[in-house]
Amino acid sequence: MSPATTEEVVLSAREAIEAKSDLLFQIRTLLLSQGFAEVVTPTFRKADDLTGRRATAAVGGRNGWLRSMIGPALRYQLAHTPRVFEIGDCFRNDTADATHISEFTMLDLYAADSSYDYLIELAENLVGLANPGTPRRISVAEHLGTTLGVDLTRETLDRHVGALSRHLGRPADAALPDLLDAYITAELEPQSTGTATFLVDMPLGGNEPCAKLRHGTAAVLNRFEVFIDGVEVVHGYEDETDAEAFIARASAIGLYNPEQSLVQKAIHDGVVPARSVGLGIGIERLCMAATGARDIRLFQQSAAF
Repeated sequence: MSPATTEEVVLSAREAIEAKSDLLFQIRTLLLSQGFAEVVTPTFRKADDLTGRRATAAVGGRNGWLRSMIGPALRYQLAHTPRVFEIGDCFRNDTADATHISEFTMLDLYAADSSYDYLIELAENLVGLANPGTPRRISVAEHLGTTLGVDLTRETLDRHVGALSRHLGRPADAALPDLLDAYITAELEPQSTGTATFLVDMPLGGNEPCAKLRHGTAAVLNRFEVFIDGVEVVHGYEDETDAEAFIARASAIGLYNPEQSLVQKAIHDGVVPARSVGLGIGIERLCMAATGARDIRLFQQSAAF
């Protein structure tokens, strides 16, 4: 497979199929060698995820939703085995473009009682299947420190929201999660051109409530994102073990849904381990990185159906 490139790459349908097949084989081989078990969780879900991104469906006389991400139902399987992964279909009401399709494939995994450092190393190995070489790392907390003069080991971003809004040219009442997304898009994503870049030390206040607040810091999360050639491909985090903090953060941005509550109850009851790490990878986007293709729709097979 070829590393990511900014040059236009044209693939035949056969080449796209073979690239995706080869990558999936390598992913499964790597994960199985590290003691992961492959499982399948329901694509048709009983509950909405509260984001408005799940597509509605009716199956067997029941109304429900098609999953927009694999998430909590997979973590629940840690009740039975310590390392699990799933490669499955997800659906979002997104308009198709070069990096988005409404039906796509996700790899999600969870490992109980594993460290954040282990997760980053695993992510590097998985990314390396598509983009060989040493990835670069950028500390988002340090980058924000340079931009705003904030030390996220000592304070949160709360009193710096106005400064961040002005820096980005956004309205003064813009929400912090939106500002952080805009900051990463404008200032950090472009630095991944031609390479795999891990954005580490993600700040508290974004759209990901699951990640653990790093011990000894006010606002640094054990969470990362990986961009390859300007496209987000991976997100990973250590799960927050403080249930009250997790529920408060998730509720504040409208993401504490019935699926999350089932997992929290299982953790409270001692069924699911509280300590775990997890990550998700967009398979078609990883295929883009592996081949140098610039259009995700090349890997949407049997689109006519």
